[in-house]
Amino acid sequence: MSIKVPPILILLFLFTTISGVGQMDTSRPVKVFILGGQSNMDGTGKSEELPEEYTVHPENSMTWDNKKKIWVPLGTDSFAERRKFKFGPEIAFTHLLAKKYPKHTIAVVKTSGGGTKLWKHWLPGQPMYVRFLQNMENALENLKGKGTPYEICGMLWMQGESDAEFLEWANAYEENLKTLYTDVRLQTGKKDLPIVMGRISIGLLRKTPWNFDFTEVVQAAQDRVAAADKNVLIINTDKLETLKDNTHFNSESNIWLGKKMGKSMLKLIR
Repeated sequence: MSIKVPPILILLFLFTTISGVGQMDTSRPVKVFILGGQSNMDGTGKSEELPEEYTVHPENSMTWDNKKKIWVPLGTDSFAERRKFKFGPEIAFTHLLAKKYPKHTIAVVKTSGGGTKLWKHWLPGQPMYVRFLQNMENALENLKGKGTPYEICGMLWMQGESDAEFLEWANAYEENLKTLYTDVRLQTGKKDLPIVMGRISIGLLRKTPWNFDFTEVVQAAQDRVAAADKNVLIINTDKLETLKDNTHFNSESNIWLGKKMGKSMLKLIR
């Protein structure tokens, strides 16, 4: 069960993270992780439901604010603020990696959009992918300008629900995902870039406000891509609890998914 955090701790969390904006140590080498996807990457976890251990974020972590074009403490970027500080898997993921690499700064660059489709928005040249690359490039240019050593270490991907709406889209998912991963590796200059993805949940076949009739087709496509690529790991999300819409992961599930993504990423990095 999620731990209910008293309002005073939420205020402390916000004060602690926001007040640290100008105090982050940029001299440590930085491990950069790029995150992409749709609404379950956006995250629908509620900040007031964060377990107490996650209410103060690691000092050796930061996230890129795509709007302000600056590094800010985890969970305080403009996107999170606009969404009333809802969170996704990035919170638990970053906590785990920051603990594992105390001599590095763990930096996340997240680009996501609810309802976006792989075939329509995320292939090379399409709007979300263009934005994804631009946000990454802006973040890296900032590090270069500060003279901060960095390495792009991996990618997290949580997407596919919207591609399950029609059979044509679902059938195209496997090749489209391969195309995306190939181009991400080309653009980052890392042909073996580790990628961890969350498989869409079978719960989408329950009653939802949307139509995800071809969930199993997309799931099978994701499984095949992971099985064929030694540098891709997939996470089964079928048992994760969702909100009443049977689509979006609740707070506890976002924490679980982030931790699982972190552990999977460590396996690939090793």
